[in-house]
Formats: sequence, structure tokens, C-alpha cells
Amino acid sequence: MQRLFSYPYYLILFLVVVSCGSHKKTSEINPSSLVLSNDSTQFYDVQSFLKGEIKDVASTPYFIYSITTVDGKRKDSVPITSATFEILAQVFLINNISDTSIKKFYKEDVFRDLSTNSVTISYSTLNRKLPVQSLDVLLDQETNKVNYILIRTNNEYEDSTVITQLNWKRGKSYLINKTVIKNKGEHSSTQQFVCWNQ
Repeated sequence: MQRLFSYPYYLILFLVVVSCGSHKKTSEINPSSLVLSNDSTQFYDVQSFLKGEIKDVASTPYFIYSITTVDGKRKDSVPITSATFEILAQVFLINNISDTSIKKFYKEDVFRDLSTNSVTISYSTLNRKLPVQSLDVLLDQETNKVNYILIRTNNEYEDSTVITQLNWKRGKSYLINKTVIKNKGEHSSTQQFVCWNQ
């Protein structure tokens, strides 16, 4: 990751942002270029960040609680143990896009957002068979520390499609939002919010 924020890259990124005003940098993308990326590209180490967060919660006596919402009906918040916290958090670690067997199918884009004073690293794929369809890492521009991790997964089964949105807020909370769409059109949603440092 050091190379992304080296002086030449930062200068080029700054010049692009200035020339484009406050708009995010966009460019025309040849769809075929999204299928296979350069395997030598070093992706942001999301796995290490998340494992570090999980380890911190497991070793610190935080008060951890969870709020579950099913089909829009919220249930009361309940305290959970650090062990339960770790089990629930595994969904963030299941799919690693840096794995050499699938990394080549993802394209990395980096842009600076002047309105939020942040840098976003985005990973996306056109391969619909891969579970992770997009992953965003939002970094604080001043410290380069992660503010948020956003992951969108899509899993297709014989009778349904499961779409999951995973949001992780550094040092605070995570959200697992799952929607199940049946082939017959029926759908259900479950949202689980877990907080430990607020």
C-alpha cells in the first residue's frame, strides 16, 4: 500500500482532482479490461485490518451488543460475548479477493473525495460467479487509517439469490445486511448491527 500514497502518485492524484474540480475522477473503462487485472498489483490488506480489529475486541473488555432487524421489524438489543462477536464477524473474512486464484478478476480504482477528505480504494469485478462483487476501503486522507470497509456479495443458489452488504466501521461497529430473493419473487431481509465501542 505504500506505493499508492508515494509522493509521485499523490501529486498526480492531486493534479487530477484539481483539474476536475470537486468531482470524483472517472474515466471510460473498456469492459474487457475489468475481467483480468495485473496480478502483480498489491491490493489493500483488508484481511489483516479486520483480523486486527477482531483481535482487539477479543482482548478488550468492551460491552458488546447486537440489534437484529427482520423484515423491517426491529428486536431489542441484546448483549453478546466476544466469542459470539468473533463468530458473527467471520462473514467479513470468508471471501478474500487477494487470493491468487481470484485476484486477477478484480480491478482496483483509487480516488480522492475532497468533500469527505478521504481516499477510497475500490475493487470490482464483471465476473458474476464470484461472491464478492465490490469492496471499498475508505481511508482518512490525513492518517491513511481505515474509516470504513464496505463489501457487497452476491450468491446464487438453485432456488434463491442472497445479496449481502457488509459494513465495518473502524473501532466501533459492523453491520450485516442480508436479503434473500426466492425464484418465485418472494424475498426476506435480515439486518444485524453489532457495536462494541460507543
